[in-house]
Amino acid sequence: MENKFEEKIPGLESYRWISVEETSKELEISKRTVFQYLKDGRIKGTKYKNQRLIDSVSILGFLLEKKVIEFNKINSPEMRRQIELDQFNNI
Repeated sequence: MENKFEEKIPGLESYRWISVEETSKELEISKRTVFQYLKDGRIKGTKYKNQRLIDSVSILGFLLEKKVIEFNKINSPEMRRQIELDQFNNI
């Protein structure tokens, strides 16, 4: 089976904040599920000019937690550092 997330990771790394619609498309889940993940604290987001923006680092952290991707597949050193910092802060 093809791992679709490997194709999508580079797109997530290029932007720090992405919309609910983009998140829904990238992860192939409904917008409602994205909002549920926000409510449950699985991913982080913020509201800006009446639009919800999702932190792409939190998406990668969520995918790592679910073992959908591997840490060494993340090429951006900045993203790696931020994920490590977020995981350390959650201890």
